[in-house]
Amino acid sequence: MPKSLQTLRLTFKDTHLTHFGGMVLLQRFCNKLGLRRHLQRSFRTKERNTIYSSSDLIMSLLYSVMIGLRRINKTEILQYNGAFLSLLGLRRFPDQSTLRRFLKKLRTKDIRQLVSLHDRLRLALFPLPKPRTSLVFDLDSVVITIYGKAQFARVGYNPKKHGRRSYHPLLCFEAHLQEFWHGSLRPGNAASSTGVLSFIKLCLDKAPNTIARSRIRFRADAGFFGRRLVEYLDVLGCGYAIVAKGYRTIKAKAKACRFIKLTNGWEVSEFKYQPLHWEKPHRFIVVRRPIPEDPVESQQLTLFKDRKYAYHVIVTNLKAHPWRVWQFYAKRATIEKNIRELLYDYPLSKIPTEDWLANVAFFHILLLAFDIMHWFKRLCLPDEYLYTTLDTLRTDFLVLPAKLTKVGGRNTLALPQDYHYREQFEAALKKIDKLRVP
Repeated sequence: MPKSLQTLRLTFKDTHLTHFGGMVLLQRFCNKLGLRRHLQRSFRTKERNTIYSSSDLIMSLLYSVMIGLRRINKTEILQYNGAFLSLLGLRRFPDQSTLRRFLKKLRTKDIRQLVSLHDRLRLALFPLPKPRTSLVFDLDSVVITIYGKAQFARVGYNPKKHGRRSYHPLLCFEAHLQEFWHGSLRPGNAASSTGVLSFIKLCLDKAPNTIARSRIRFRADAGFFGRRLVEYLDVLGCGYAIVAKGYRTIKAKAKACRFIKLTNGWEVSEFKYQPLHWEKPHRFIVVRRPIPEDPVESQQLTLFKDRKYAYHVIVTNLKAHPWRVWQFYAKRATIEKNIRELLYDYPLSKIPTEDWLANVAFFHILLLAFDIMHWFKRLCLPDEYLYTTLDTLRTDFLVLPAKLTKVGGRNTLALPQDYHYREQFEAALKKIDKLRVP
């Protein structure tokens, strides 16, 4: 039986230890994308009185987000992580004041350059590993509570967070592979649908020109329901399924429908209706189910209901059967998982400064980090990792004790002997080496 340690001597001399040994995968992947080279072309300035270029600082922020540091002031632990610094190509990790000063220095044109780089990378990687012929965009917004005095943090109406200052970003994800597509940081008093038409135009501008508008569909909740959005999508020729608001007339028409009962106990129907000020009648599909006897489950129903049924009403221009339209819309639930991941696995809820433009810059850096991780999962890891969260990736691959040494003139990263995911790790390295980015 092995004995426990009886004596112990400490030394503080090793400079190339790390508990983020798996970051070598992301470092190799970012090299394949040419990320640092692209950043150097977009940002040519250096921080005043420092040794860091803008590309160094953006890479530092991206890597710290991906390894799970929740706040900028927590990056101090990376300043003595020698192997991590070698992967990043820095002698010393920038301190929190340097990172904050850099974010506050960025201007609107710099943020646009960063977003443009993100869009170019997405467009290049979109057809990999195989081309797609359709797009499904999921729209949603999220309230981020602000506890300091950040610029444009406003009090917005939210039943759960009424009276608190917040930001209210608008987000779009492509549903097939849950890839982030476009985002906009907004003050907290912005309604869900504020600026949505220009937002959708930008989403479509980023779509490959090989995909026809008729092959692009949008899904959104009741916060986006309204004449302007519906008629705009009609003009564009895009499909849509948008939850209707619980107006009295819509509720009455839904309850008055003649329903067809399905084998699973649900019932479906549809009706034509022209809301006030709308130019023409539109198709509304109705799905209802009996209210469960379980009081806990019954309380979780958020759509309108009568004594026996809970109703779901969706306005759509899709010609499919009502049940198929409902099934299509129900898959939108994946965007809730993506937003939770941004809030809890990424630092979306940890706004770093009081300056609006600095926070917008950090917002877009975070979203670029989200997509880098998504592309890494899609192109380098086994299929079962495609829909896993960043927390799982960190546990399985990134947070890994390692030591960087030089043996026979070659850099060697020493990893644990009984590492459970060794095969997947080595396979990922091979895929990265073979990856060809257009």
